[in-house]
Amino acid sequence: MLIKDVSLLQSGQLLKGRDVLIQENRIVRIGRDIKKENEDEIINGRGKLAIPGLVNAHTHLAMTLFRGYAVDMPLMPWLQEKIWPLEARLTAEDIHWGVKLGCLEMIRFGITCYNDMYYFMDETALATKQMGLRAFLSGVIFDSRPEFKGEAEAFIRRWKGDELIHPAVGPHAIYTCSEETLSWARETAEKNNVKIHLHVSETRGEVEDSLKKHDKTPVEYLESLGLLSSRLLAAHCVWLSEKDIGLLAQRRVNVVHCPVSNLKLAAGIAPVNRLLAAGVNVCLGTDGASSNNNLDLFEEMKMAAIIQKNACSRPEALSAKEIWDIATANAYQATGLALGLAEGSLADLSLIDLRKPWLMPQSNILSLLVYSMADGVDTTIVNGKILMREGVIPGEAEILDKAQERFERLTS
Repeated sequence: MLIKDVSLLQSGQLLKGRDVLIQENRIVRIGRDIKKENEDEIINGRGKLAIPGLVNAHTHLAMTLFRGYAVDMPLMPWLQEKIWPLEARLTAEDIHWGVKLGCLEMIRFGITCYNDMYYFMDETALATKQMGLRAFLSGVIFDSRPEFKGEAEAFIRRWKGDELIHPAVGPHAIYTCSEETLSWARETAEKNNVKIHLHVSETRGEVEDSLKKHDKTPVEYLESLGLLSSRLLAAHCVWLSEKDIGLLAQRRVNVVHCPVSNLKLAAGIAPVNRLLAAGVNVCLGTDGASSNNNLDLFEEMKMAAIIQKNACSRPEALSAKEIWDIATANAYQATGLALGLAEGSLADLSLIDLRKPWLMPQSNILSLLVYSMADGVDTTIVNGKILMREGVIPGEAEILDKAQERFERLTS
């Protein structure tokens, strides 16, 4: 595959007239006037910007089926009264179409890889592969469902080494998992060399309860159990002490910031600027569509930057470059994969149509991507395969219809 005459970003500047050569699943050359070989498929990149694939580092993808179902509620009542009763009715087929709906949406937003924790992980993996996306998948672990541990280990054995699917371990949170379960999660992840995906310090109540029960904050408690490490993706991290931030930095934990979900559930504002200043690797996630209500990482970028500017009372806080790095380079570091728009990287990228009103005039391109982007992802490529071309995704109509059917079944 050869993308001709496309624009690229370099040090925040727009470079025009570049070619990108993809062979199998890798970017092998970036330059000018690359010659077509007989078998190369040509993509016309004129008027478009090639960006590296975005990573949604925390979501519950099948919860797209719950989009708009329960709104304007605090987190715990929202979970206990609305979400958990509906989740008790989920079937593998519900998950299949919910995941495909989520993949459809992420492809349209230039997201090429996601990190998920939920139910029916084999069905999630199959649906994700059918859609062509890359994913880190972990079956959620609760003390109330001890059988999930065995299912998680079996899932890891089945999918370890897959080209697109990276199995992980997903203990839900310290308030749903005992010390024994959390220690099991650490040991299982270390034994299988996989990531750990965990909700951490999402609400003030979670921190207060942890102090009462353990005489430690959630971060301190996880440190005492040996869970803080570079293999951990800690979602939310809203309520943190200075000691917590120091521990996260020292242990090289990956923190996943979910600004829209946190604001919508009134959970609070994560101290992103303090985390970055301490050297913590911060990424971006949307959380589930049920608490967001979309999977748009461009919106997360804008919200994250604006929130920190106001929280710090400094317009220069969390610049466009910093937030772009959070959404790209930091996420690539968290995954440990060779991602990015560079020679030798996996061929995960998207093309953005620059001829859109919200991207004109073309002044500071990073500023436009972070603060102005409303639409315009034209083509999405994952692992060297085109998933969307010129706005067209094969099978989209069926996915939309099936997702509506599954929602109506769940809420009938």
